[in-house]
Amino acid sequence: MERFVANLVKDFETGKVDRRQFCETLALAATVYAAGASAASAAPARGFTMLGINHISYNCPDYAKARDWYTSVFGMESTPGKDSGTRANLMFGPAPGKGGNFVVARTGPTMSEAKATVDHICYTIPKWDEDKVRAALKANGLNPTGRDGSLHVYDPFDYDVQIGNSVQEKAFRR
Repeated sequence: MERFVANLVKDFETGKVDRRQFCETLALAATVYAAGASAASAAPARGFTMLGINHISYNCPDYAKARDWYTSVFGMESTPGKDSGTRANLMFGPAPGKGGNFVVARTGPTMSEAKATVDHICYTIPKWDEDKVRAALKANGLNPTGRDGSLHVYDPFDYDVQIGNSVQEKAFRR
């Protein structure tokens, strides 16, 4: 899996795949891994054990606009010392070193023609209260759509971002 991800990052950095293709492929790989985790535990160990997604790399026309949106809407924290003027690491989840995740927002080229795309990214939030979540999104000038426990908004570059309740949007359903 590590080699697969390393090759995917290389393809992204060299322009063979765009941001959406990168995110979709990475999300699909993580989903396949999660779905096969119980079957894999019965088989002899092969390769590395994945803990989760480390980061999502996000090329966009203006990283600062993306940084400001993700920090204000989702409370992500810009990693100190990692804002280069064209790129910022936006932390979320557990503390660094304990499984934390981040979005790399960077100003960079985007490809308009893709063979496959990542449809959306879903972030799970704790202590879901439908009215409060909707009100907070509307306070940020957003118009959330979706159902109870699963709402969608668009970021500044019209990328579909889902916010999920950990109860209704379980990652490991059986």
